[in-house]
Amino acid sequence: IAPNSGVPPLRLSVRTPELGAMEEDLIKYIDTSKIVALNHDKKTAPESIFNGVGLLKSDTDEQLLIVVPFVEKVKIRSVAVCAESKDEEGVPGTIKLFKDCPDLDFSDAEDAEPTATLELSRKDLANGTKQKLKYTKFQSVNSITIFVESNQDDADTSFLNNVTFYGQGIKGTNMNDLKKAG
Repeated sequence: IAPNSGVPPLRLSVRTPELGAMEEDLIKYIDTSKIVALNHDKKTAPESIFNGVGLLKSDTDEQLLIVVPFVEKVKIRSVAVCAESKDEEGVPGTIKLFKDCPDLDFSDAEDAEPTATLELSRKDLANGTKQKLKYTKFQSVNSITIFVESNQDDADTSFLNNVTFYGQGIKGTNMNDLKKAG
């Protein structure tokens, strides 16, 4: 589905045959009201790229840092990233994912060892192709920080249209139900 078609991407639950486990779109586990993006163009909304096809653009350079909190712990098996536009340059080149690092800044993200690194082709980004993640590294996840490190066009800014995480929730750990001790 083209990002500018106005039709949201299909949200799926599928059984992965190699593991026999349910793999569903994790949108219902994302706390969209608490998504934070650094260096984003204020005319674009960070949560829009998780609720269907939206637009999130960087502001002063090609880098974007997005913190995605979950309402309960999840297991993530794969991620699909969509960035396609006939009018825009700046599709992501390198995307790094960090598990449970909600306080990263750009300097930390450049220097720290990511939980996963994605090198996506234009075709992957145009089609929103699922990228399998090392499942053992994405168990019991409270948040994911997405770092768009560079783009493929050497453009001044980068953009994303959709990010979809696939996996499963871990029942009974709704982070909104936890109370601060003390």
